[in-house]
Amino acid sequence: MAKLGRPPPWKDRSSRLRALAEGARTQWGLWIAAAAGLAAYGGFVRLDASSGTLGESLTPQTIGWYLLAFAGFLLALWWNERRPVPLVWLWVIPIVFRLLLLITTPTLSDDVYRYLWDGNVATAGVNPYAYALDAPELDSLHISARELANNPSLGSPYLPVAQVTFVATASVAPSEPLALQTVMVGFDLAAAVVIVGLLRMAALPMRRVMLYLWNPLVVVEAAHGAHLDALMVFLALLAVYLTLLQPASRAKWAAPVILALATLTKPLPLLLLPVLWPRWGRSQRLVYGTTVAAVLVPFGLTAGWGLVGGSDGTGLFGSARVYSGWTFNSGAYHWLAGWLDRWEVADPAGVARFIVATLMASVLVAVWALARQRGSPRDTLRLMALALMAYALLTPTFHPWYLVIVVAFLPFLGSYNWSWSWLQVAPWLYLSAAVFLSYLTYLDPLNHGEIEWVRKVEWYPTLILLALAGVTRYLCDRDVRKRDPAPQGLAGRMLIAQSAEAS
Repeated sequence: MAKLGRPPPWKDRSSRLRALAEGARTQWGLWIAAAAGLAAYGGFVRLDASSGTLGESLTPQTIGWYLLAFAGFLLALWWNERRPVPLVWLWVIPIVFRLLLLITTPTLSDDVYRYLWDGNVATAGVNPYAYALDAPELDSLHISARELANNPSLGSPYLPVAQVTFVATASVAPSEPLALQTVMVGFDLAAAVVIVGLLRMAALPMRRVMLYLWNPLVVVEAAHGAHLDALMVFLALLAVYLTLLQPASRAKWAAPVILALATLTKPLPLLLLPVLWPRWGRSQRLVYGTTVAAVLVPFGLTAGWGLVGGSDGTGLFGSARVYSGWTFNSGAYHWLAGWLDRWEVADPAGVARFIVATLMASVLVAVWALARQRGSPRDTLRLMALALMAYALLTPTFHPWYLVIVVAFLPFLGSYNWSWSWLQVAPWLYLSAAVFLSYLTYLDPLNHGEIEWVRKVEWYPTLILLALAGVTRYLCDRDVRKRDPAPQGLAGRMLIAQSAEAS
């Protein structure tokens, strides 16, 4: 007999079933979005199982499945803004997407095989910067990953914190891609948790984490490609989070150390320094520099620095020096170099690199100046996004996974209620869909070559959307100034920003 005041168990179960049915009925958009994602990532798994690759001649089919996943992602985003998505949808579904791709073997990029080789070499006590991959001195350490790794004539291009990650993984797991895929998915999901914390700080809806969690570019590059960017993004976001926690004493010292580790995974977090530098005290800046030096010096002393001499890619920065002369899939840089070449400028590539480097430096100086004036968490995060976006537009080399760190900062753009501010996100959502077309470069494994129509499809609409976003932002600001004309000084500028945000 049921206790007084409580319904019988069968009624309890019946009400729960009715609630579930009602939830399914009211979340039909999410059902469709999730089904599209499951079909798309299931398509990846089927291609991999039947053919052993997602690349080469199967690249067009892979891109088709990717675009289906992206359509589901866009539907989920629209639904998420229409009515907040329950946590089970927000987190569990994209985790399932990642678990599906863990079944696949990385074939769209071969970077993971270099990771495995470096971990194998370092575990044996050999400095991975000291020898090229195909050096006969390393023949006794041969594993299958060596045959699949790229650029065999060069030493390792990956920085010390990346090497520590490779060694740690190789020490506890077999030298197989799945080990590093799993590790990178772990860092990828940890980055999403930090994004939620930053959204709280910025007084923005936590549901905006969907811009990162559900984005197929992030899912594929972490779970299939096992790219280091997952670790870099996690460390960079954590350093930002700890900086914004100040004056908490523990965070005060942890933030510069963790940003140094992020920088020594991949150099991109250096672009966050102009925003963080004004927030840090002198001692924190010293801790950052000391940490970088303390990690780099042992590797440089034992393998050489690789900053001068031949181009064999050995030494700590030897491969990076070689890689810095390469180009791939760039937009502004490519067209600028082509224009200089048509005008018969001596060394058009070198002049183009100087121009884009100058533009990038100008953006960073402007970001630093603005960071000194605007101290709110929301402004801080948006200024960081600005620096990263400028890099994406200007860099001579732009692989799909380079965009992941930009995607990580998209949740902080726009106002609390989207209205027209979704246009600030639209260019980068488009690019994260279109950049996947660059994998067509490897359609013929014996003849890699960039495809000009792919470049145009990637960059032309992105630049148009950026211009539209800029014009819309200008018009909104002008409307605010008309309602409250000519506010003066820093307080006035803050008032304009707050009014624009509210509108």
